[in-house]
Amino acid sequence: MNPHQITRGDLLEALASPTALSACMTLPSRPESVKTARDFVADQLAQWGRPDLEDSATLVCSELVTNAVTHTTPDSAASGCTVALTLIPGEALITQVADPDPAPPIPKVTLAGALAEDGRGLSIVTKLSAYWSASPRPDGKGKVVSAYLLTSHDTAGPSETVAVEPFLPDRTPSADQPVQTPSARTPASESEPELPKLDLCTPSEARVCDFITGGTDNYSADRALGRPLLAAAPWLDRAAASARAHGQETVARLAAQGITQFLDLGCGLPQRHGRNTHDAAQRHQPEATVVYVDRDPMVQAHVRTWLAETPRELDLHADITRTAHLLDQPAIARLDRARPIAVLLHEVLPWINDGKAEHLLESLRNWLPAGSVLSVVHSAADSHPESTPVLVGLYRNAGILYRPRSLKQLLALVRSWDVDDPGITAVPLGGLHAVGGRAPLYSSYAFVARAQHLIVPRIGQDAAAGEAAVGGAGVEVTW
Repeated sequence: MNPHQITRGDLLEALASPTALSACMTLPSRPESVKTARDFVADQLAQWGRPDLEDSATLVCSELVTNAVTHTTPDSAASGCTVALTLIPGEALITQVADPDPAPPIPKVTLAGALAEDGRGLSIVTKLSAYWSASPRPDGKGKVVSAYLLTSHDTAGPSETVAVEPFLPDRTPSADQPVQTPSARTPASESEPELPKLDLCTPSEARVCDFITGGTDNYSADRALGRPLLAAAPWLDRAAASARAHGQETVARLAAQGITQFLDLGCGLPQRHGRNTHDAAQRHQPEATVVYVDRDPMVQAHVRTWLAETPRELDLHADITRTAHLLDQPAIARLDRARPIAVLLHEVLPWINDGKAEHLLESLRNWLPAGSVLSVVHSAADSHPESTPVLVGLYRNAGILYRPRSLKQLLALVRSWDVDDPGITAVPLGGLHAVGGRAPLYSSYAFVARAQHLIVPRIGQDAAAGEAAVGGAGVEVTW
């Protein structure tokens, strides 16, 4: 422990430590977010092998998030708040919460409980923290509150079975810090089953989703499964729309950042013009190339028809869990591996069991060129625990594996990847009205990640760090 009184300098030095382990998550500005934030903190500390810090850290985190939610305004509600944890082994745990609302006025650190005038305040934070501060965000859009908690004993960091989880944006492992590369389990069967034939008498994942979202490319078998799914979870249509919209926004952002190659795995049925991956990418990169991959023969037929006159989009009928065979296909070979590639797994992993999903992610991690990214949107099992078992059971009875995952399970699945800004996002169901019971706060988790061994300095990273150091007040906030 530090023998002297903790200061702002200690906070900044700790956040910049090359041994720091960091993770962050973005949540909607709603009261239910407090519980989700607590669960995130508990799960992350367990991953880092420090459950002894859970009680104090979750109390501080829930106080900070409650304060952010309490002061949410209509203009700032849509932006949500970001929760970040930074563990410096043997020294401190720093909890930070950023939200888009600058109110109440940023207090001086010497005024304990100064944020208590409106809302719950920071009484718990001031009691448990060795130091805390509130400051404007570097982007000028809101505030950040940071709490510095001293740890009780030294630790060598995560064990071999506990992986280093997502780093805050622009935070990468140092050259002398070992990077863990857990080995992925290979699929249980080494055989290569034939791709499914077109069968309109049994439901398919893509056509059921089409029915749920009001499409017309579905048949009686798909509707027979879709109706009880909607009865069990009336918000499913909005959840699917929110997940797709988030995926499109992510593609557009990646294209705006300069990525021109996209590999859309498990792409599903094409949407109407303007709502597909190539549409989002080519708005920013007109020459962007997109390879659409799906094992469903109906999806393949629709994609091929839709893309008949667009040579920059390629279709591939393949099983993405047969990764070696997939990556050897001519359509994939046309991608230039001298340049970054964005791999999209948007609502795909829930249809794959753990063993095959780990094998797929590990194979992609080893295959992707430097600078590449992985975009994931994944159904959240812990956002609606009442209806999740019902949905899983309905799909199982129809012969379809459906595997939504909790935040903890998803973190374990992607443990060899580092998450980019703004961390793991809970995709909100904006404008949803509950029907027949309480609707969930969100239905999916989403993030963009980079393989640990592929991390390269981002353009302008050093310059941005220098500007932050000059700016002073918000330097500790790196999202």
